[in-house]
Amino acid sequence: MVLDLLTARPDGVTQRTLPKLLDARASTSPDKVALVDEAGSLTYQELAQEARRYAAGLAALGVERGDPVLLMLDNHLDFVRTWFGANFAGAVQVPVNTAYKGVMLAHLLRDSGAKVIVIESHYAARLESLGEVAAQLRHVVVRGSVDPGPRVGASVHGFGVLSAEGGLMVDVDAWEPMGYLYTSGTTGPSKGVVTSHCQAYTYSLTHWVEAEDRIMVNLPLFHIGGQWAGVLTALVAEGSAAIMPRFHASTFWVDAARNECTQTLLIGAMATFLMKQPSAPSDRGHTMRRMGVAPVIPDIREFEDRFGVVTGSAYGLTECATPIVTPYGRTAPNVSGWLRPGFEARIVDDHDLEVPTGTVGELVLRTSEPWTAMSGYLGRPEATSAVWINQWLHTGDNMYVDEEGRFYFVDRKKDAMRVRGENVSSYEVEAAINQFPDVAESACVAVASDATEDDILAFVVMRPGATAEPEALMRFLVDRLPYFMVPRYLDFLDALPRTPTERVQKDELRRIGISATCWDRQRAGFVVTREPAR
Repeated sequence: MVLDLLTARPDGVTQRTLPKLLDARASTSPDKVALVDEAGSLTYQELAQEARRYAAGLAALGVERGDPVLLMLDNHLDFVRTWFGANFAGAVQVPVNTAYKGVMLAHLLRDSGAKVIVIESHYAARLESLGEVAAQLRHVVVRGSVDPGPRVGASVHGFGVLSAEGGLMVDVDAWEPMGYLYTSGTTGPSKGVVTSHCQAYTYSLTHWVEAEDRIMVNLPLFHIGGQWAGVLTALVAEGSAAIMPRFHASTFWVDAARNECTQTLLIGAMATFLMKQPSAPSDRGHTMRRMGVAPVIPDIREFEDRFGVVTGSAYGLTECATPIVTPYGRTAPNVSGWLRPGFEARIVDDHDLEVPTGTVGELVLRTSEPWTAMSGYLGRPEATSAVWINQWLHTGDNMYVDEEGRFYFVDRKKDAMRVRGENVSSYEVEAAINQFPDVAESACVAVASDATEDDILAFVVMRPGATAEPEALMRFLVDRLPYFMVPRYLDFLDALPRTPTERVQKDELRRIGISATCWDRQRAGFVVTREPAR
């Protein structure tokens, strides 16, 4: 079932390229502000002109159609200028997580094959530690001071070299790569997802945004949440975007009001952080009207009431855009949404056989329009084949669908747990733990049980200044979770291990396992029964 509100796109596949999009907007709304940051703004016409100049600048460095260009830049207009310049030159932008260094940065450089990198001056020294891998670079363009520049053997340029006179716009096709976007690498080396112009364009959730909207972009531009759901969605809708350096819960609503923002996308943890801020006049003293929250937090209604907004949600992945969406006003915890036009979905078992409605299985996807899913993993045909099975893209996410066609996220397939004969979602346990007022965040993994199957180990990070009190947290959970979902073990950490894209490294938590610092409720005599004592 496809929700009627999620209308199909009127534009054809061949028109879905970034250069065609920006040229069209510069023609219809030349003087409208497209982007703002803390340093200034660009109209649609100015942005199109800048894209051409930066394309010419990259071409002067030898960048040709199809060449990868690494972008290791912070959130600002210069990132967008360079990204658009690369695509206007027919090149492939390769955004680099600004936390990358050492082996991870070397891997991305080697794997992408890039000869050119555009990098902030405060990250440039990291190139010097890459040894022979850095020798493949021919040009390093530094934003900021180039004195001293990184000593890597390549030609080092100031950022101004990119803004060349004249201009260039290559007439790229919708199926050509616009980016290599690297996965988080939670279980191995990051893989480069080859994304076409059409896929990136189709990712944009234009039913969420109107031409009068200004999207607040808090997520990093090296991530699709900032790039595609933020900047690109604004341009497709002929709206505008305000690019923030980063997310700050304490100033979020003030920043939104100052930049006259009306819409934004938050990951679930960001929404939780906002709820845990002290009440303030800015909670309602802002211009924000609608917000996407993914995944949906348990107290989403309280969030809407407190901040005076309406929320929507979506399920997306780098490999296949945003196939499932919840319209504004229809959010609910665990609900990912309804299927968008242009996508097909099935819930299947381990043998790819479709399971009955309401039964948990793996979500598999395919598209009815060409070039709206990934072309594959860069240089990894075996990894590509491992997810494209029986002509369906296997997401690795467990879900179920109800009679109304709503998809419910349960867990990552590899993160699901089996406790006392019941399937347990780590996501749902974490959501309950995170509701405890003194908890900042948590992550749950399965550990071997002495009674077969699994026990649950929860790693918990407390808010600054809060004291870890295991029994208080347990009392909180027994009133909110079925008995079999209450963790047996608690381990309090200063921070959760994360990938450079900020995903929790659950494989690292599994490696830590039950350590000497774990609190065991059974050993402590804390009894959890089917019906908690009152």
